[in-house]
Amino acid sequence: MLKSERAGWASVLCLALLTASCGDDITPTAPTPGTEPASVTLDGTWSGMVDGSFIDGGAIANITQEGTNVSGAWSMPMPAALVELDYPADVTLAGPVTGTVTGMAAELSFGFDPSFAPFLGSADCAISVSVTSFNETTLEAGWRTNESCQPPIMDEGTLTFMRQ
Repeated sequence: MLKSERAGWASVLCLALLTASCGDDITPTAPTPGTEPASVTLDGTWSGMVDGSFIDGGAIANITQEGTNVSGAWSMPMPAALVELDYPADVTLAGPVTGTVTGMAAELSFGFDPSFAPFLGSADCAISVSVTSFNETTLEAGWRTNESCQPPIMDEGTLTFMRQ
Protein backbone atom coordinates (compact mmCIF):
# COMPACT_ATOMS: atom_id res chain seq x y z
CA MET A 1 0.00 0.00 0.00
CA LEU A 2 2.90 2.30 0.68
CA LYS A 3 4.13 1.78 -2.88
CA SER A 4 0.80 2.77 -4.48
CA GLU A 5 0.51 5.84 -2.20
CA ARG A 6 3.97 6.97 -3.30
CA ALA A 7 3.07 6.37 -6.95
CA GLY A 8 -0.08 8.49 -6.52
CA TRP A 9 1.88 11.38 -4.99
CA ALA A 10 4.53 11.08 -7.67
CA SER A 11 1.84 11.29 -10.36
CA VAL A 12 0.34 14.41 -8.75
CA LEU A 13 3.80 16.01 -8.44
CA CYS A 14 4.64 15.24 -12.11
CA LEU A 15 1.30 16.64 -13.26
CA ALA A 16 1.87 19.82 -11.22
CA LEU A 17 5.39 20.29 -12.64
CA LEU A 18 4.15 19.65 -16.18
CA THR A 19 1.32 22.17 -15.78
CA ALA A 20 3.70 24.80 -14.36
CA SER A 21 6.17 24.34 -17.20
CA CYS A 22 3.45 24.82 -19.84
CA GLY A 23 1.94 27.96 -18.32
CA ASP A 24 2.10 31.42 -19.93
CA ASP A 25 5.05 33.60 -19.10
CA ILE A 26 3.44 36.78 -17.77
CA THR A 27 6.68 38.62 -17.22
CA PRO A 28 6.45 41.89 -19.22
CA THR A 29 9.20 42.51 -21.72
CA ALA A 30 10.35 45.84 -23.11
CA PRO A 31 9.66 46.42 -26.82
CA THR A 32 12.58 46.10 -29.15
CA PRO A 33 13.96 49.59 -29.91
CA GLY A 34 12.64 50.91 -33.21
CA THR A 35 9.49 48.76 -33.20
CA GLU A 36 7.19 51.19 -31.40
CA PRO A 37 4.41 52.52 -33.68
CA ALA A 38 4.99 56.11 -34.77
CA SER A 39 2.54 58.66 -33.46
CA VAL A 40 0.60 60.08 -36.41
CA THR A 41 -0.25 63.76 -36.24
CA LEU A 42 -1.66 66.36 -38.60
CA ASP A 43 1.70 68.17 -38.64
CA GLY A 44 2.83 69.02 -42.13
CA THR A 45 1.80 70.33 -45.50
CA TRP A 46 -1.33 68.81 -47.01
CA SER A 47 -2.72 69.39 -50.50
CA GLY A 48 -5.59 68.05 -52.49
CA MET A 49 -9.17 68.69 -53.53
CA VAL A 50 -12.05 70.52 -51.94
CA ASP A 51 -15.26 69.38 -53.62
CA GLY A 52 -18.42 71.46 -53.24
CA SER A 53 -20.97 73.30 -55.35
CA PHE A 54 -19.28 76.72 -55.14
CA ILE A 55 -16.10 76.12 -53.15
CA ASP A 56 -14.37 73.62 -55.38
CA GLY A 57 -10.80 73.05 -56.49
CA GLY A 58 -7.26 72.44 -55.36
CA ALA A 59 -6.17 73.63 -51.92
CA ILE A 60 -3.20 73.47 -49.59
CA ALA A 61 -2.96 73.56 -45.79
CA ASN A 62 0.10 73.93 -43.58
CA ILE A 63 -0.83 72.46 -40.21
CA THR A 64 0.93 72.30 -36.87
CA GLN A 65 -0.34 70.01 -34.11
CA GLU A 66 0.71 70.42 -30.48
CA GLY A 67 -0.97 67.83 -28.30
CA THR A 68 -4.62 67.92 -29.34
CA ASN A 69 -4.51 71.54 -30.59
CA VAL A 70 -4.16 72.40 -34.26
CA SER A 71 -3.15 75.67 -35.91
CA GLY A 72 -1.93 76.72 -39.33
CA ALA A 73 -3.02 78.28 -42.59
CA TRP A 74 -4.82 77.22 -45.75
CA SER A 75 -5.29 78.64 -49.25
CA MET A 76 -6.82 77.94 -52.64
CA PRO A 77 -7.36 79.90 -55.87
CA MET A 78 -10.76 81.56 -56.24
CA PRO A 79 -13.11 78.74 -57.33
CA ALA A 80 -14.37 78.99 -60.93
CA ALA A 81 -18.03 78.87 -59.80
CA LEU A 82 -17.48 82.02 -57.71
CA VAL A 83 -15.57 83.78 -60.51
CA GLU A 84 -18.63 83.17 -62.71
CA LEU A 85 -20.65 85.02 -60.05
CA ASP A 86 -18.32 88.05 -60.38
CA TYR A 87 -16.01 87.23 -57.46
CA PRO A 88 -12.48 88.48 -58.24
CA ALA A 89 -10.42 85.81 -60.01
CA ASP A 90 -7.16 87.26 -58.71
CA VAL A 91 -8.09 86.89 -55.01
CA THR A 92 -6.89 83.76 -53.21
CA LEU A 93 -9.20 82.22 -50.63
CA ALA A 94 -7.00 81.86 -47.57
CA GLY A 95 -6.96 82.08 -43.83
CA PRO A 96 -6.11 80.48 -40.52
CA VAL A 97 -6.66 76.86 -39.51
CA THR A 98 -7.63 76.11 -35.90
CA GLY A 99 -9.07 73.05 -34.19
CA THR A 100 -8.64 69.96 -32.08
CA VAL A 101 -7.72 66.32 -32.70
CA THR A 102 -9.28 63.31 -31.00
CA GLY A 103 -7.60 60.05 -31.95
CA MET A 104 -7.55 59.79 -35.74
CA ALA A 105 -10.31 62.39 -36.24
CA ALA A 106 -10.39 66.18 -35.89
CA GLU A 107 -12.71 69.18 -35.87
CA LEU A 108 -11.10 72.08 -37.72
CA SER A 109 -12.07 75.56 -38.82
CA PHE A 110 -10.68 76.97 -42.06
CA GLY A 111 -11.20 80.69 -41.56
CA PHE A 112 -10.94 83.45 -44.16
CA ASP A 113 -8.55 86.41 -44.11
CA PRO A 114 -10.37 89.56 -42.93
CA SER A 115 -9.75 91.18 -46.34
CA PHE A 116 -12.17 88.66 -47.85
CA ALA A 117 -15.05 89.68 -45.50
CA PRO A 118 -16.73 91.97 -48.07
CA PHE A 119 -17.23 88.95 -50.35
CA LEU A 120 -18.53 86.69 -47.55
CA GLY A 121 -21.00 89.03 -45.88
CA SER A 122 -19.35 88.46 -42.48
CA ALA A 123 -15.85 88.36 -41.01
CA ASP A 124 -16.96 85.29 -39.02
CA CYS A 125 -17.59 83.15 -42.11
CA ALA A 126 -15.48 79.97 -41.98
CA ILE A 127 -15.43 76.42 -43.28
CA SER A 128 -16.13 73.82 -40.56
CA VAL A 129 -14.10 70.72 -41.41
CA SER A 130 -14.85 67.34 -39.78
CA VAL A 131 -11.84 65.11 -40.42
CA THR A 132 -13.18 61.56 -40.40
CA SER A 133 -9.78 59.89 -40.81
CA PHE A 134 -6.13 60.60 -41.40
CA ASN A 135 -2.91 58.65 -41.44
CA GLU A 136 0.69 59.18 -42.53
CA THR A 137 -0.33 59.99 -46.12
CA THR A 138 -4.03 60.87 -46.46
CA LEU A 139 -6.69 63.01 -44.80
CA GLU A 140 -10.41 62.71 -45.53
CA ALA A 141 -13.11 65.07 -44.30
CA GLY A 142 -16.57 66.43 -44.75
CA TRP A 143 -17.06 70.19 -44.57
CA ARG A 144 -19.68 72.91 -44.59
CA THR A 145 -19.57 76.65 -44.31
CA ASN A 146 -20.80 77.96 -40.98
CA GLU A 147 -23.96 79.96 -40.32
CA SER A 148 -22.11 83.29 -40.67
CA CYS A 149 -21.47 82.79 -44.38
CA GLN A 150 -23.78 84.45 -46.90
CA PRO A 151 -25.01 83.02 -50.22
CA PRO A 152 -23.49 81.82 -52.46
CA ILE A 153 -20.66 80.92 -50.08
CA MET A 154 -23.08 78.68 -48.15
CA ASP A 155 -21.79 75.32 -49.32
CA GLU A 156 -20.74 71.84 -48.22
CA GLY A 157 -18.79 68.92 -49.58
CA THR A 158 -15.78 66.69 -49.11
CA LEU A 159 -12.08 67.28 -48.75
CA THR A 160 -9.36 64.81 -49.68
CA PHE A 161 -5.74 65.77 -48.97
CA MET A 162 -2.40 64.02 -49.34
CA ARG A 163 0.57 64.79 -47.11
CA GLN A 164 3.35 66.48 -49.07
